[in-house]
Amino acid sequence: MPRTSRRTTVRHAVAALVVTLGVLTGCSGRGAGGGVPEAFEASPGVARAAVAVDAPVADLVAGFTDAAFDLLRTQPIEDNVVFSPASIGHAMLMARAAADEPTGAAIDAAFALPGGRSAHEAWNAIDLQIRAGADASPDVQASIADRIWPALGVQPDQAWIDLLASEHGTDVQALDLAGDPQGSRSTINDWVGEQTEDRIPQLLPEGFINGQTVLVLTDALYFTAPWVVPFEQDRREGEFTRLNGSTVMTPLMHQVRVADRHGRGDGFAAAEIPYAGGEFSMLVIVPDEGRFPDVRARLSGELLRSIDATFGT
Repeated sequence: MPRTSRRTTVRHAVAALVVTLGVLTGCSGRGAGGGVPEAFEASPGVARAAVAVDAPVADLVAGFTDAAFDLLRTQPIEDNVVFSPASIGHAMLMARAAADEPTGAAIDAAFALPGGRSAHEAWNAIDLQIRAGADASPDVQASIADRIWPALGVQPDQAWIDLLASEHGTDVQALDLAGDPQGSRSTINDWVGEQTEDRIPQLLPEGFINGQTVLVLTDALYFTAPWVVPFEQDRREGEFTRLNGSTVMTPLMHQVRVADRHGRGDGFAAAEIPYAGGEFSMLVIVPDEGRFPDVRARLSGELLRSIDATFGT
């Protein structure tokens, strides 16, 4: 999840989200002939927007972060969980612009989205910030790749297409979702694989697309970079304690000092580990023994901000 500062934190190397939308107020019904609508192109003169100086970036980040922690707490506490708040929130933000009123209100409530176009302007600022951070170092690769895949004969609203092109950099490719669901699935999976350096080769499982699928919206986040201070190359076996108190021997990475920003909070230790180039970092929070459920329950954007404020070097 990107932070509001230039030192954007990317906590997950690769994540992707796909949303299938059965009904969109931003789409008309299936047209005659099943051809590809010309309106899939952005309107003449529509280009990627510059960053709006008053874009509510902090508000959008806060909403995405808190929604992600709420989602985390719906998962079994003993499970390992990896997902991307940026991908989930961004896909919902794009869907919000084409949703009917009840669905839009539910998305607004779940992600505490800023009103109107300002939420999209905030995303544009975040996306361009991530791209600029990656461009600043030859060792860093970071990309957010989005695409809309409507069924042939379904006409997305032109204003929606223009909004996603200008504030999200999103393009459109129509597919025969109903007539060739397997071929459409392969096309989408191949594209996502290309965008994520084949880290996500099979995003859509068998049978995911069917005759009722009107549109698929994909959001793929790819990030890779070396640490500023690499861990030792030799991994050593060490004892790891599971949540239930049992232990297991596993290879562990070692390094005396990998982070200048670190500290302790109520029931946990934390450190911010920088990637090469200094524009991205990973925040690691390690609960004290017996405090995992408590720390998990308190995870929020406010807790992350308090950790930042108390870090020492």
